[in-house]
Amino acid sequence: MENCLIKIAKELNAQNIGWALGASMLLYYKGLIPKANDLDLVIALDDVERAEHVLTSLGKKQPENPHSDYATRYFGEFIIEGVDVDVIAGFRIVTGDTTIEYVPDPKTFETLVLQGETIHLCPLEDWYVLYLLMSNREERAATIKEHFFRTGANTTCLKTWAERGLPQAFVRQINALVSELDTRA
Repeated sequence: MENCLIKIAKELNAQNIGWALGASMLLYYKGLIPKANDLDLVIALDDVERAEHVLTSLGKKQPENPHSDYATRYFGEFIIEGVDVDVIAGFRIVTGDTTIEYVPDPKTFETLVLQGETIHLCPLEDWYVLYLLMSNREERAATIKEHFFRTGANTTCLKTWAERGLPQAFVRQINALVSELDTRA
């Protein structure tokens, strides 16, 4: 899977496509899970067409498979070197009557260099909130939360999420986490 990621990174970076790694592979590289099942790439909405062209040249695009919990502007699934690669742009999660869109900020990305290729990493704080919002992802959110208790977190990022008009149950969870992190600091 890592070789596939490096190959994709090389091509996306060469085309100056805005992207970052999220979801399970992000957690894997942060040492939070022992194995990831696929690659989830968050792509800048303006770069979708170019990214799709690059990824199609590397593998095969799969038929669309919409999910009612999401209203994502673009979701593409590719098989590249036997690896499932999900490409997300304009990621929107439907929770109750609310639709929340994830607009990643490239200024908050960390980087990892693998075999000379830059891998952009979405902030864990973003994925903590995204996992909170997704159904059946409570375990992932809890894993990230425990990591924050051990290593700290960017509470400014978390507070920004809490001010975005999320349903109150999620705002309370985020604010409780921030409060506990501030107490431990």
